[in-house]
Amino acid sequence: MTNRAKAVFTVVALAAVVTGGVAALAQATTPGKNGQIVYRNFKSLFVVNSDGSGERKLASPGRGKEDALPDWSPDGTTIAFQRCTDDCSVWTVAQSGTGLRRLGPAGDDRAEPAWAPNGRQIAYTRRWAGRKQDLFARAEIYLMNTNGGAARPITEITAAKPFSADLESAAWAPNGKQLVFSVSNSPSGEPANGRALFVINADGSGQRQLTPWSLNAGQGRLDWSPDGKLILFRVGGARRQHGDIYTIHPDGSGLKQLTRYPSPKTVELGSFSPDGKWITFSRFSAGSAYPSIYVMRPDGTAVRRVGTGLAFSPDWGPAR
Repeated sequence: MTNRAKAVFTVVALAAVVTGGVAALAQATTPGKNGQIVYRNFKSLFVVNSDGSGERKLASPGRGKEDALPDWSPDGTTIAFQRCTDDCSVWTVAQSGTGLRRLGPAGDDRAEPAWAPNGRQIAYTRRWAGRKQDLFARAEIYLMNTNGGAARPITEITAAKPFSADLESAAWAPNGKQLVFSVSNSPSGEPANGRALFVINADGSGQRQLTPWSLNAGQGRLDWSPDGKLILFRVGGARRQHGDIYTIHPDGSGLKQLTRYPSPKTVELGSFSPDGKWITFSRFSAGSAYPSIYVMRPDGTAVRRVGTGLAFSPDWGPAR
């Protein structure tokens, strides 16, 4: 299974670095006032205030399980996330840590949830129909209601050729009309081992390729800027988890590289801030054995470290 981010981090002085009283969702950036930050600490999810205070554990996944890739609901009351052993499932938990609930049946691999901006649907990757090592026969982007019902696919990329690709990291446009996702081809895909971003309408129509296969785009989480004009993504580098951060317009124009980090420096995406003035991400820094949280301007300037410890994909929630 790809894209299983493992993160531990402590947030410090975040409110002093990113200003404007707004909040962001890692997979559907929505305007609002700053709420709490949800993140992964070893195998569990924690929340913390944006000034680093009030750190609190949400729930323990249990022996042999891992919780990861949390995403806030637009109203800031609930968090969707993946809980994994060998396979994953989508769960939700209230901001208070109560009401833990699995969405959908057990049996298939369901991962990487992303809450729709209207709060009524969740996009996720469904993987099923048998597996060979780390690759499932079928992988598609699905939508379901927030109670786990009415699940339906919006892609059919692996229907005609099982084991040809993995689909990952669906992210909603702020208006809820489109999603961006990544396709990672297997050796039997066309082209073999290619990786690219695709955009599709929420009803499953209008699928189109956004980046060329040669760019190797889309390793890790994706995000859409609050104004809908940019898509944020990572391009894989020479080694696992190495790479750089890019943006592109939803029509495929305006490709821009924001960072230039030498291998083997780890780089992982977080999100845009909802006012569109900052991007959060994590990377290794001098003197630390683990990646830390950083922010930068959307043009790649004004890079600042705002956290310590092992850090991947911070997700800011809106104030309730």
